[in-house]
Amino acid sequence: TNRNNGIIAIGLKEGDSVVDVTFLEDEEVILITKNGMSIRFMSKEVPLSGRATKGVKAIKLNEGDEVISILPIHKDTDEVAVFSKSGLGKKCKLTEFSLQARGGKGLLVYKTDDAEGKTLVGAEMLSDEDNLLLIGNKTSICISAVDVPTLSRTGIGNILIKNNILTSVVKL
Repeated sequence: TNRNNGIIAIGLKEGDSVVDVTFLEDEEVILITKNGMSIRFMSKEVPLSGRATKGVKAIKLNEGDEVISILPIHKDTDEVAVFSKSGLGKKCKLTEFSLQARGGKGLLVYKTDDAEGKTLVGAEMLSDEDNLLLIGNKTSICISAVDVPTLSRTGIGNILIKNNILTSVVKL
C-alpha cells in the first residue's frame, strides 16, 4: 500500500486539532487549558479505540477555551507548573489537584485575563533537577525549575521573563 499521504491517527471534528501527544500506562494525568482550568483523572478512564475514531471527552471546556497540555504524573513529588503569555509562572503541589472523573469541568489552576495577556501558553510537570526554556517573542531564557515559585492554585505567579510575550515553554 502506498502511504505517501500518511495514515489517519485520529478522527477530528471541524475546528479541532491535536495539541499534545504523550505515551501513557495506567497512571494519573492532569490536563491544563489556556484559560486556567485543570482536571486530574486516571488515564485508564480513556477507553482504547480505533485509529480513526474521535475519542472521548477528557474535560468539559468553556466557550473559547482549549487544552494546551496533558501531563502524566510519574512521581508524587513532582509539581505542576503553568506559564502565562505575559511571562508569569508558578508551580503547584499535586495535593492541590483532587482526582476527578474524566469529562468534568475541573478546577481553576490559574486565574486568566486575556486583556492582560494572562492566558496560559504552557504547562509542565517539574522536579527540582529540571530546567526550562522559556521562549518569548523577543528573547528566550533558560531557567532552573527551582527558580519557579511554588504557590497555591489561586496564586498569580512571578514574572519569569520580562518585556516579552511568552509563546512556549520546553522542559529540557
